[in-house]
Amino acid sequence: MQEDEQTKILLIDDHEIVLWALTAIVRESIPEASLFSASSFDQGLGIVAKSSIDLVVLDIDVPGGNSPKMIESLRNVYAPVRILVHSAMNEEDFSVKYLSAGADGFLSKSAPFTAIARAMRMVLNGEKYMSSQTQSYLAHNYLKSISNPNKHKEAAVITPREAEIIRLLLQGKWTKEIAGQLGIKWSTVSTHKLSIFEKFGVTNVIQLYKKIEKENPELLNIEVQKKA
Repeated sequence: MQEDEQTKILLIDDHEIVLWALTAIVRESIPEASLFSASSFDQGLGIVAKSSIDLVVLDIDVPGGNSPKMIESLRNVYAPVRILVHSAMNEEDFSVKYLSAGADGFLSKSAPFTAIARAMRMVLNGEKYMSSQTQSYLAHNYLKSISNPNKHKEAAVITPREAEIIRLLLQGKWTKEIAGQLGIKWSTVSTHKLSIFEKFGVTNVIQLYKKIEKENPELLNIEVQKKA
């Protein structure tokens, strides 16, 4: 991007208060930017296609979203776009998944305003943004993967939240029941469920039970934390 070109930033989020806060941060930290906003993923895709957006600040839990394939879809309509995921979803569960899918950064919505401005500038400058928590998680997974060099195949890495959801699925709970018990959105449960099925190479709960009983029986004894 040439210095004399105006930076174009698209905010994709379905919460007005979040859009308002992000807009204020961009206006203060990147005053030269031209701002766009969308409340659904499909609307955002249309804007990226028409306006050659430089940076998308993406809430993954928006209508039409909730999948790492969002990253590929954005790049399919405009390859140079840079993508900073800005999410309230558990960072440990989702950061590596979206960074692996090609996102340029992952930022928790609990991060301070100063971190938001810094993350946007880093991504716009072609750098990757990860919090210290995500960096630690990546390092842990890497060390775990090389700790057994003689193993032909590593077992699927299951996050604490996925373990809870597995336990509830095997109890016969429906998606909305799980969401209510854990105090999260049903769409978040659906995303975890798809990820779990993919990791275990199954397509339904019966197959999941048989696979876990054989390969990961310890998951059958996970204690599930109920919503306070």
